[in-house]
Amino acid sequence: QEVEKTMSRRLIYYGMVDFYDGLVFLAMARKTNDIKWALKAGKALSKLESFAQNGKANCEHKLLLLQAEMKSFLGENDDAFGKYESAIAVAGENGFIHEQAIANERTGDFFVRNGDSRASQYYGKSNTLYLQWGAQCKADHLCKNLPF
Repeated sequence: QEVEKTMSRRLIYYGMVDFYDGLVFLAMARKTNDIKWALKAGKALSKLESFAQNGKANCEHKLLLLQAEMKSFLGENDDAFGKYESAIAVAGENGFIHEQAIANERTGDFFVRNGDSRASQYYGKSNTLYLQWGAQCKADHLCKNLPF
């Protein structure tokens, strides 16, 4: 992270690094129950909020998905679901098929964690979007590793 602070090229990614960092940090927070990961995710979320102010079309769906993941982590499931749905819609509206696929996949994971059968519909949509994007291997990986 020290190197990242000194590298100006990081800015050209318009929050992409913070988006993926946030997803990873929240996954680690869930897996380990260690608050340090949630704190790191919170920092990534804050950074992404500032990027979204300047580049809404590029970052709004990323921000919504990270907010959904954070709300899910905090047990605010009704709010989380609304954010997941918004992330999916906005990613689609702005042409980010791959990140719409990720949002659908994460929504499927959310429903699996909460014992909701709607997970399969979101995994199915995610698979279709990955294929539209040309990510055959990712679509195959998703199908092989579904939790049901």
